[in-house]
Amino acid sequence: MRYYKLIFIFLLFVSLRAEAATNDSLRAESLKRTIQEYIRQGRAYYNSEFNEMLQLYENRYSTSSKEYAQCVMWCASMCVEAGDNQQAKQLLAKSESLFKKHADGIFDGKDTIDEIFFLDTKSKLEYNNERDYMALQYYKRSHKLKKQYFGTNSEVYLTSLLELSRLYAERLKYKKSSKYHNMGYEAYVELIKKEFCSRSESERSIYWNKAAKYINKTIDLAHESGGKVPSIASAAYNALLLSKGLLLNTAVSFENYINESRNERAIENLKLKKRLTLLGATQNVLDSLDYVILDALHEKGQSYTIPQLAITWEDVRNNLSDDDLAIEFYRTTTGEYGAILLKHEWSAPKLVRLDSYLSLEEAKFSFSDLLPKFLTKKQQSSTQLNKSLEEYLKGNPFLGANSLNEIWKLGKAIWPDEIVRHFPTKEAGRIYFSAEGALLVNGIEYLPFIKPTAQSGDYSSYHTLADLFDIYRLSSTREIIIKDNLVKGQNAVVYGGLSYDMSTNDMIADMKKYPDVSKRDIVFVGDDNTRAERAAVVQIPYLKGTKIEADSITAIINGAKSTNITAEVFQANKGTETSFKNLSGKQKKIIHIATHGFYHNQKSSTDSNEDNPLLRSGLFFAGADNKYNGVPMPEGVEDGILTAHEISTLDLQGADLIVLSACETGRGDITSDGVFGLQRGFKMACAGGILMSLWKVDDAATQVLMTEFYKHWMMGKSKHQALKIAKETVRRHKEWSSPEYWAAFILLDGLE
Repeated sequence: MRYYKLIFIFLLFVSLRAEAATNDSLRAESLKRTIQEYIRQGRAYYNSEFNEMLQLYENRYSTSSKEYAQCVMWCASMCVEAGDNQQAKQLLAKSESLFKKHADGIFDGKDTIDEIFFLDTKSKLEYNNERDYMALQYYKRSHKLKKQYFGTNSEVYLTSLLELSRLYAERLKYKKSSKYHNMGYEAYVELIKKEFCSRSESERSIYWNKAAKYINKTIDLAHESGGKVPSIASAAYNALLLSKGLLLNTAVSFENYINESRNERAIENLKLKKRLTLLGATQNVLDSLDYVILDALHEKGQSYTIPQLAITWEDVRNNLSDDDLAIEFYRTTTGEYGAILLKHEWSAPKLVRLDSYLSLEEAKFSFSDLLPKFLTKKQQSSTQLNKSLEEYLKGNPFLGANSLNEIWKLGKAIWPDEIVRHFPTKEAGRIYFSAEGALLVNGIEYLPFIKPTAQSGDYSSYHTLADLFDIYRLSSTREIIIKDNLVKGQNAVVYGGLSYDMSTNDMIADMKKYPDVSKRDIVFVGDDNTRAERAAVVQIPYLKGTKIEADSITAIINGAKSTNITAEVFQANKGTETSFKNLSGKQKKIIHIATHGFYHNQKSSTDSNEDNPLLRSGLFFAGADNKYNGVPMPEGVEDGILTAHEISTLDLQGADLIVLSACETGRGDITSDGVFGLQRGFKMACAGGILMSLWKVDDAATQVLMTEFYKHWMMGKSKHQALKIAKETVRRHKEWSSPEYWAAFILLDGLE
């Protein structure tokens, strides 16, 4: 019996020791997270947390242990991140002396990870102290160890190449910087291609969030070098082609590939995934379906690839006409803006840093010298912006500027002469641009190209870039290449004059007309604050102009002799959310929606949907007033509030153009993968071009603009030309000359 008691006591002692060790480990991890959060917030006081963590390691392992030395080194690295260079230096020296006790040298050969971490931290410390040469020497030693330990195909090694490239750039050694950068970047892109073709949608997102910061180093490096090295500017253009909308384009191309594969198992599981997405299935379930789809493709010997990832700047250049100009705007990780330009005859792209050209007075060329065909002979002048570009771009689009002079200054900040000098000199030349950051939700193509000379309120001398040039807004300049690969649908549907006060009984009757539509809705859940922001407290206002607009557009489309398109109109109680969802898979060529739209900014949000931007933007359909005012909805009946999230689950492949004739339909949360709002929802649904608005629009002016647009489009003009003519018609109206009435509408990816 005594023997068993001894065993029990021993086991109890071991378990208590294990529990204590576990508690210590948990506390240490908690302290690490706290310190990291303090540093992220810029707080300088974290020594008490350091001391507590060091005491934990001392108690658990002793001050002479390797584990304690590792803890000291980690603390040193955190001090480096915080810019506390003096304490970092002391802690690094202490950890170095402790490591020396465990071998003849600082490290014993088996602890390569420790040595790499030590050298990286030392390099960062020297960099903080502006000793770039020493920082580079330490990192070169670290890089060599990473190559030996992890191998040349590892992410660690590839990331190290990019960091080594940055350090050489810091010393203005751009040729060596370019060499290491290209080695790492090209291999990293191949890794991304491999990973993206074999992962679920959510896993691609997680992987990209990690990989993007390394790809962004290419943009930062190019900006820092000012485009002095053509190979770096070329790599940056390729990085923008790769990264802009990468997750979106991967998801869309994946879906298109499945639909065209004729693989019944894959297609059925894709449909199931879309249904379960609306039903609120967990991410694990949706990920599992992605792998079922991939397995189904593998069984049939079908290999999914992402053709967009193979597009390079040379491909874009070769698709440009002689006088065309392609522009990829970018935003660095530090918030600076720039543009990379490309023309057909160039051997490499050219980079322009916008923050260096805010003063027109310092420009080498005048507008009249550059483009006499389009411009007056009067010399233009301006003063340097007294606010940063980012400040101008915050809040509302450029109409937030207080005067025509401020709008002119904004135009000169975004379109400096270093860009303008390369504009087309012939009428046939086109400008293709892809925006980034805050430029995504600003109508920069409608900024003045010639300085307005009129008094405030008189827009007779307001001449925009779009007035004088054929300028096309694209999600990426790769659209120039892939535009012909889109599936073209047939016929059109037009929504307008919707009855927002439709009764619930009528909504039930309408639901029964569409038995195939999902019976469960993912609804917008607003509170009192969000209702106030939507403008209607008691009732969603009826838009009289949208009925006139819908009738006119339907008549124009059906009366056009040059097309075989037939339009069906959905008005009053017929224009329900259920009827719209029934369009999924029907391959309509044109989808026109004239109604109220909304975008709810996350920063001021108090509702439960603030974490999902696709639930904070949407469109109102017939019957929406019921849900808006708290009327209980019958089971299975759509609520009339169509969110971008719901749109994203539809199949709108074949839609050549989506026209969102509503307020703020181009707005959304700006992310590294584009704008998350209605345009994201429609793009995820495989739609082509989108005509949308950036701010609240006038009902009557919009009705005229849309009617004119369709009249000229159906007469054979391109979408781009038709919109230009329609805007000119609105501007000639004496009450609508201000950009407030016509500049809100932008056309994305509307090439032909």
